[in-house]
Amino acid sequence: MRVALGEGLRPPTLSAAFGRSLLRHFVLLIAPVPLMAAAGLPAGEFEHAQCIECHGERSPEVHSYTTSKHGVIVRLASGPPGRAPDCTGCHTSEAHAPAEAKVAPQPCGQCHSPRFVRTLDDNGARSIEIGELKLREAQALLERAHEGFPPSLLIDMQRHYERMQQHFRNLRLGVAHQSPDYQWWHGHPALDGDLLRIKGAYDRLARQKALAETVGKGR
Repeated sequence: MRVALGEGLRPPTLSAAFGRSLLRHFVLLIAPVPLMAAAGLPAGEFEHAQCIECHGERSPEVHSYTTSKHGVIVRLASGPPGRAPDCTGCHTSEAHAPAEAKVAPQPCGQCHSPRFVRTLDDNGARSIEIGELKLREAQALLERAHEGFPPSLLIDMQRHYERMQQHFRNLRLGVAHQSPDYQWWHGHPALDGDLLRIKGAYDRLARQKALAETVGKGR
């Protein structure tokens, strides 16, 4: 049985699609213009405060930004704007309009060297690849479990896998916004925790099945 990846999650085999720039990570996390228009959201230019109000201060999209170095600087900075990018500084005032990866050095390069940007880009791409590996491992265990056990016994495993999809999204947000909390608390550690729970649940089911078969043979 093929386990559904869930809405909004890219197949783990498509790691190359995450691109080679931090700006491309931003683009993958936002909805295209037609989708936003269909949802009845306002069109036209956006301001930073509108982005926060629409998404919500505690939403992963906003919280991953406000806990990043850029977000902290924007909250604390005094004096002229531009010390660090706000929402529109990277997403542009059109907010949900797709951006081309080739323009990535422009916003990042205003403060950072090309080498620094490339290093963060490479680190982020590798971090996402590792997250994909964890998802694939969980998916493989679920598929194996569906082949050997009734669905009623797999509810907890499925629930943990669905949580992993949210953790993976948090990881992507952490990479895109350069938020340590979303990479190393809401991202990888959370993925590890639910992956271990899936492994533990599968091992328990396998042991119970083997024990039942052994007892059955002894009768």
